[in-house]
Amino acid sequence: MTLKAFPIAGSGYEVPGRYHKDLLHLMVVGAHSLYVYWEISDRRRWLVSQHFECDFGAMPSVIRLYDVTHLLFNGHNAHAYWDVTTEPEADHWYLHHVHADRSYIVDIGTYTWEREFIPLLRSNCVATPKDSEAE
Repeated sequence: MTLKAFPIAGSGYEVPGRYHKDLLHLMVVGAHSLYVYWEISDRRRWLVSQHFECDFGAMPSVIRLYDVTHLLFNGHNAHAYWDVTTEPEADHWYLHHVHADRSYIVDIGTYTWEREFIPLLRSNCVATPKDSEAE
């Protein structure tokens, strides 16, 4: 894997392409769209590949979006959830067609051979705005 560094104009510093730590952050784009970005550390990739005895890059990369509106979410009590399979090298994704005035959390994970979802990281919770303007 080749790391990319991005120069900061006029500063003499470069922003790294990776920070080598686990992170998963969910952001609201609008009432019906979310944006998620993540980094899975080399250590976690290695641990998962050792556990499943295969190359991490060969495993499916899955975003699981949970509707957790008005819930104290425990990982199993969402109103609903949806899975989105991403490209293996992806590190960000837009999630469209979500509902307005709802709360969401995402997990990034993978599937087992039996199609059981295995979460690797969990995001922050966000709330989409209402569709209409307040009166």
